[in-house]
Amino acid sequence: MEWLCISIGHNGTMAEFPRDPSTNVGVPVQFPLVCAVVLGWKRQADTLECVHSLAQSDYPNLRVVLVDNASRDGTPQRVQACYPAVHLIVNSDNLGFAAGNNVGIEYALRQGAEYVFLLNNDSVVAADAVTALVKVGQTDPRIGVLTPRIYFYHHREKIWSAGARKAKLVPGLARIGFGKHDGPEYGELREVDYTTGCAILVKSEVFRQVGLFDPAYFMYFEDCDLSLRVRHCGYRIVYAPTAIVWHKDPLTTANRPAEKWYHLARSTVPYCFRYSRFPRLSIIVYLVWVVMRESIKGNYKVIAPCLRGLRDGLSGITPSGRV
Repeated sequence: MEWLCISIGHNGTMAEFPRDPSTNVGVPVQFPLVCAVVLGWKRQADTLECVHSLAQSDYPNLRVVLVDNASRDGTPQRVQACYPAVHLIVNSDNLGFAAGNNVGIEYALRQGAEYVFLLNNDSVVAADAVTALVKVGQTDPRIGVLTPRIYFYHHREKIWSAGARKAKLVPGLARIGFGKHDGPEYGELREVDYTTGCAILVKSEVFRQVGLFDPAYFMYFEDCDLSLRVRHCGYRIVYAPTAIVWHKDPLTTANRPAEKWYHLARSTVPYCFRYSRFPRLSIIVYLVWVVMRESIKGNYKVIAPCLRGLRDGLSGITPSGRV
């Protein structure tokens, strides 16, 4: 397999992002410009809480960008009214997670940001989280991506992610510590194989060399794909446990909406065809694993959306804004 370190724009085209040193005039070198990109789609209350947590950050050189994926529920206007310093980008359509984030990343790079902090709008950050991530990132030029210690928002004693590794039997990643009670084993700074897209700090030079999220993934697997490209271009992915984030994700999959199962299955297809030696076999293994695991839980409603997602992925059908 050949790996190309290229820059991919939000629509999949080549893109160049020149630095603009004038944007950092008067800022101490030890506080490089960080641009936080929050991708939102509906969930107004969650988005406001997320932005509020960033507004409380102790990092002195932080700019916040909200990229709204055509919510049409008044969220952009509400955020702008409450937090006028936040830069607002409103997409005319729901571009999905990958392409939607790319819009914000492109803006951050044009502003001369040295780091881009990507954050789900259903997440909340500790006041010192950005500072902790940047502090680690500045210690080694080979560190390209940093991931914080992420807890469940509604179960704050439990880990949502302490970095990620390759899943053993199915395509994609497995979150380290998922659902486990916090402990000393999750307090060690270490290199990891993968990061989730929930909350990550990325050096701008990484995006310039490796490329942005691949818009072939409307939602899910875009973080796995980026992690592989990052490591194959020689950068390290590091878990920084002193940086804390809380994510409003359910502890179980029982209440996961059908459309999320659809996108998870659909994005499996391009990922397997890109990275698996036997893509069709990997897809079948994935489908069997999901159906068996969820059926044991009595969660039979996942079967139909998974089949529909795999069908559309194999047929090359665009999600058309489904979320």
